[in-house]
Amino acid sequence: MKDLFVFTGASGHVNATIVPLKTGQVIVVDTSGTEADGKAFAEKAKQNRILFVFNTHEHSDHLAGNACYDVPIISSSAARAAILQDEQKAAGDRGVPNVHFGDKLGIYAGEEILFQQMGGHCPGSAVLYFPERRLLFTGDLIFNGRVPWMGQADFQRWIDNLAELESWDLETVVPGHGPVGGKEILRAQREWLSTFVKEVVTWHKEGKSQEEIFQAMAEKHPVAPGWHGMLRTAIRRAIEQF
Repeated sequence: MKDLFVFTGASGHVNATIVPLKTGQVIVVDTSGTEADGKAFAEKAKQNRILFVFNTHEHSDHLAGNACYDVPIISSSAARAAILQDEQKAAGDRGVPNVHFGDKLGIYAGEEILFQQMGGHCPGSAVLYFPERRLLFTGDLIFNGRVPWMGQADFQRWIDNLAELESWDLETVVPGHGPVGGKEILRAQREWLSTFVKEVVTWHKEGKSQEEIFQAMAEKHPVAPGWHGMLRTAIRRAIEQF
């Protein structure tokens, strides 16, 4: 969508977005992954009148610039609680979401803007939807073109949420990581997660150890060594949940 400014920073992976509104203001969705990127993105965002910041979830790679803003910061209640539990993320009270919602929230700012708590990727995962524009921000419910982070995955909820989102009237989908797309990236992520779970559970039932399953998955879906612990945790969670 031409009126969006999607900033990926030095990493090129974490999406932070400026969304112009009909009122002449803008919304900021997530605030980048490092302090330096967060400051650079905030400088760009502050060239506009910012109505609010929205944090899609509680993970630090989406919150690094929060403290740069003196406007309302909105998140799900679960995300806010998780941020408050992590002193490093919270950095005192500055940058902690100060408006939060349990299930759904609606705002009118020249058009309807809807927030919905989802979970699945992590407890606080929520989406932001502009019905008139058919525009959806998913946060880390979608990693487009790369292995998703699954260290807190509630797999069935995650898969079900993606199926629900596929039923919405959508044209543009902005993921937490990777290129902007359409409904096809919702379907691709759902199918990837479903296949991951099916393979893990099948191999477990065949008698493979979790380490053997990890080795097979690490070969099939190579990730950086720092993510090996996540992959092992995801395998364990899939076995426990199914």
